[in-house]
Amino acid sequence: MTFGMILTAILISTTSLTITEPVDGETYDGDWLPLRAIVENENELPDSVHYELNGQSAVLIPRLNTDWYTYMANDCRTGYSESPAPHDNSILWTAPISGTYHEFVSPVVVDGRVYYASEEDEIAYCLDAATGAEIWRFENIGDPIDDALHVVDGKAYIASDSIYCLNALTGADIWSFGDTSDYFSGPPVPYQGEVFVSSSIFVHCLDDSTGEEIWRTADTLSIASSMTAWNNMLFVAGFKSPPKVAGLKSPPNEGYMYALDTVSGEVVWVEDGFGIFWDSSPVLVDSTLYIGDCGNEANLYAFDPFDGSNVVLWGPYDGAIESTPAVHGDRVFFDAYSLIYCLNRFTGDVEWEFDPPGQDFLHGSCGVADGLVFWGDVCDDSVALIHAVDIDTGNEIWNYETNGGRFGIQSSPSIVDGVMYIAATDNNLYAFGTGLKYTYREDYFYADVGPNELIVTSFDGGAAIAADTINFTVTQTGITLEPSSRLDLCANPNPFYSAAVQRHSHAGWTF
Repeated sequence: MTFGMILTAILISTTSLTITEPVDGETYDGDWLPLRAIVENENELPDSVHYELNGQSAVLIPRLNTDWYTYMANDCRTGYSESPAPHDNSILWTAPISGTYHEFVSPVVVDGRVYYASEEDEIAYCLDAATGAEIWRFENIGDPIDDALHVVDGKAYIASDSIYCLNALTGADIWSFGDTSDYFSGPPVPYQGEVFVSSSIFVHCLDDSTGEEIWRTADTLSIASSMTAWNNMLFVAGFKSPPKVAGLKSPPNEGYMYALDTVSGEVVWVEDGFGIFWDSSPVLVDSTLYIGDCGNEANLYAFDPFDGSNVVLWGPYDGAIESTPAVHGDRVFFDAYSLIYCLNRFTGDVEWEFDPPGQDFLHGSCGVADGLVFWGDVCDDSVALIHAVDIDTGNEIWNYETNGGRFGIQSSPSIVDGVMYIAATDNNLYAFGTGLKYTYREDYFYADVGPNELIVTSFDGGAAIAADTINFTVTQTGITLEPSSRLDLCANPNPFYSAAVQRHSHAGWTF
């Protein structure tokens, strides 16, 4: 790699620590409170972070892992991160590694590294998340790459003319599956020692250690979106083209949703009537699947993942839903051709709409973090905008204008450690922010009734490098959880938490 590949790199070296929960000066009616602190340490992970309450012994605070390790953040594709997010359009760096064509690929960020694959030049890249400097590249790919990598347990998986499994640290080839007659779509799905992939008409189960095929589906079906694994089931959005009748107009496609047994590949359940085509991927939150269809008058669906029942649909909306819904809290975010919608995910009521000026449609999906919703436009050749809007109101907080490129922005954003990453078709991968911001979180800590003083300190090389102090008051015993402290869990174990999170008990309560 040469440093000349980096077009822009603006690094603001900062060492600071800010306590965001509890809130300084606030009064609480429960003595168990969430603790959250944001640490900026010149783009380096601190050695440790501790808190002291009212002069008592220091307690280690675990780091919150906000890695965005696959398309739409996590195994359940919620598009949500517990990370801080940039509240202005400051650019940390840009790297000229995307192309000028579709560039559907979304950046994946794991352990301080950005993984991206350019559809146009058929190269997979690993970059430093703080600087954009190239760490390695993998060029032995024989076809365009349409989908995000999946990076987990030290391995990076790529879908193209073959399925490639690489060493995530070095880029070395571990194994590959497929031949020149295959074309694989959707990011590979590692799950319980196996890897599930789709070759447009089959779903394959591969051994994660060797890449050898264990099973493939018996029936063929067309697949254009990503699959989701959960509860020993693999959810596959497919469609079939009915037979053509001579002299008649071709009938529309028929959309199906399959749940496959991950061990055998057998169909657990299948439902039809969902629309004509899927570009959206299934999203799993609180035992509910969400997905949008690609009809001219499209619907957003919610249904039971255990048996495909209890289908609820909202819409129709004026235009196809090509993006995957992002889900957080009681809201779901998606586009229908030219409008961004925020719905209540329990009632389907529209809470707000955003009509970006000049946007033709959204192919990439939204990303949600820190009270903001992010996405990029698909528009004309002259300009494309990257947007950040308030999650509660839909009011725009900031935007950034690119030169458009051939197809605007078709990538989806990724938000990790305070930085938002997104690719455009102007050849650039963008990183927005002012530097890496690490989150340290304790679910609950016990505070005394009355006034409290909380000090949080970060350490490097045995020395205290930054600290923050707040004062707050507790009026009574008991638990009151602020809405911001509730995690939107989609998997067990929760992929957003580091393994260092501990369980605590007090006075008979267990948390």
